[in-house]
Amino acid sequence: MKKFGATVALCGLLSGTACAADASQVWHYWGGGAELDAVEALLAVANTQSPDTPIVGQDFPGSAIELRRQLQTALLGGTPPAAYQSAMGYELKTFADAGQLRDISPLWEEFGGDRIFPVGLQRVMKVDGTPYAVPLNMHAISNIFYNKALVEELGISIPTTFEDLQAACETIEAAGKGCLANAGGPFWSLYNFYVPLIAAVGTEGYFQLGSGELSFDSDEFRTALATYRDTYAKHYVANWSGKSWPQGADDVVAGRAVFYQMGDWASGYFKDVGLEPATDYDFFPAPGTGGAVVIQVDAIATPNGTDTSNAAADALLRAAASPEGQAAFNKHKGSVAANLETPTDIYDAIGVKTYETMMAAEANGAVLPNLFFLLPTELGSELGVQIERFASDPSDATMESVIETLENLRLSAKDKGLFVTW
Repeated sequence: MKKFGATVALCGLLSGTACAADASQVWHYWGGGAELDAVEALLAVANTQSPDTPIVGQDFPGSAIELRRQLQTALLGGTPPAAYQSAMGYELKTFADAGQLRDISPLWEEFGGDRIFPVGLQRVMKVDGTPYAVPLNMHAISNIFYNKALVEELGISIPTTFEDLQAACETIEAAGKGCLANAGGPFWSLYNFYVPLIAAVGTEGYFQLGSGELSFDSDEFRTALATYRDTYAKHYVANWSGKSWPQGADDVVAGRAVFYQMGDWASGYFKDVGLEPATDYDFFPAPGTGGAVVIQVDAIATPNGTDTSNAAADALLRAAASPEGQAAFNKHKGSVAANLETPTDIYDAIGVKTYETMMAAEANGAVLPNLFFLLPTELGSELGVQIERFASDPSDATMESVIETLENLRLSAKDKGLFVTW
């Protein structure tokens, strides 16, 4: 399967031609390592549960963009795969509005989607109340990992407020160390920004921003930017913008930085380089979340297809929603299962702690999907660009320019009726 998946990626990247799909394929970009192990484990569960409707994976290693390009070509040609790896929220809306996705309401009711998945997650698997995808997992992106040896060496108390975090950074920097690792690109600074944003607007305000009801020139958004500047941007390690996210993790491993707010895939990276969870590294919820957890999600959606492809897709979706499928996938992926009924013995010490914080957040209706996927595509992309720009130059002039740019896009998107009330 790995070899075949690589061939699929090459046929699009090198020849410029579309990759062929058949009725038994799920397209994904989990191209290697623990991610590929995760999807292979899920497919094994699906094919064991439903041997009469086998499904195989084809991967586009590390390339969401290439998968989307090939998917659009296959949809236009009437030869889509049975299912594919999907993002949440607005991406689903785009395909659903074009009439290219199957309504999975009967399956959703069959496996109890409104019972087994967190409420905040359900909101972004549906478009206008209709479910179109099954979530596989929840990666927390609002936790701060830290080097335990350095925290103990420097006598740092785990921060519980923004003031605590700033004070800790000042102590760390006075000792000649970097406080906060970060990485370049439109996502990583944005993920950090969500915490000051939630502190300023609250959980409902977060969704209001996603649906276009809250303006970017509001006092609350300005407060969020100011808090982000003082708490995060001023304390990033030098030269962070030229680093990939694993290089940011390397700063923590090597002791060049103490803290790193990153998705919990970072935990898998730390383990891969030999660190022991809860012994060499740990995490704490970023101050300011008020008990909320922001999540990034992997999901499976299914295009309109033939009876054969639909049967294969249904078998995969049933497995993907089941505790068995969720356990198989998340044990390798290092994320928390989206189905809250999944046994917790699949998690290491970090996973158990992450699960517990998510359950506490769910009890308060505060599991929040990545804002990027709530916004119209152009606005979401520009939000990431502008927050990274502000992180690199957190001046008053840049703040005003960021606000003006985003607000103009919000007004334009609102005039075009592009927003969704999640």
